[in-house]
Amino acid sequence: MVEWLPKLYMQDYKIYEYNQWDSLDCTIYSALWALSDLYNREVTQKQIDEAVEESYKRWRVKGQWWYVKEAIEMCCKLWKLRFWECPVFYRINNNDDYKIKTCLEHLYTLCTSYNGSRDYNRDRDDNGQIDKVDHWEKTYWHAVNLRKTEKRERAVKDNYKWRKTNIYGLIPLISELKKSWTWQYNSYLIVKSEDEDREDIERLNKMKNMIDRMIEDNSAMFHLTNNIGYQAELHKMNDENRKTKANIERELAKYFIS
Repeated sequence: MVEWLPKLYMQDYKIYEYNQWDSLDCTIYSALWALSDLYNREVTQKQIDEAVEESYKRWRVKGQWWYVKEAIEMCCKLWKLRFWECPVFYRINNNDDYKIKTCLEHLYTLCTSYNGSRDYNRDRDDNGQIDKVDHWEKTYWHAVNLRKTEKRERAVKDNYKWRKTNIYGLIPLISELKKSWTWQYNSYLIVKSEDEDREDIERLNKMKNMIDRMIEDNSAMFHLTNNIGYQAELHKMNDENRKTKANIERELAKYFIS
């Protein structure tokens, strides 16, 4: 599958940068950045905040970090719901340097993570790149993005826009960094997919909008008439309309909720 990836010419090495305010949200930022690069669409702070809030409606607990895979799955579904664009994702073993290189050469942004330390930070800040393989003291875990830039074959895109080394190079191969436990086991590739469900979703949304208008019209008529019998009939109609709307919303939810 990786060998047949279409090259993302439209992004032309453009890098959107987002400033992460909460260090616990790094997995969500990593997923949104990859989607932003994939579709060449800038994500607003409001959309980022909505994704963070959505994570708490799932099994994530406030004040705790979250897993990369779960964040990607959630953000892909939110992206589909908002933009009608249909991303899917695949896991790539970080031992496979060929697949990593292929994805980056085709200008895809990978979601990945590493085990950081004070030594890792010093190595990064010293000359704007990671030169060493071993960073033995592991004191924190952090999700980032991996991509190609005009100057670097492998660059880490981090999430603190104010930092000078927010985008920094990786000299060692990812597999070498993984062997020293500096890099995590997997990266995730998000790609575009054709939406086979789009017609069904559009049809259900049109039905839902029509029901909403009927409810509004019946409610307006209810307040304009003094005929008790007519009011009772309008009330009954709206009860049926709300039941129909609830059924439509349940059908729509199947497309976006695990």
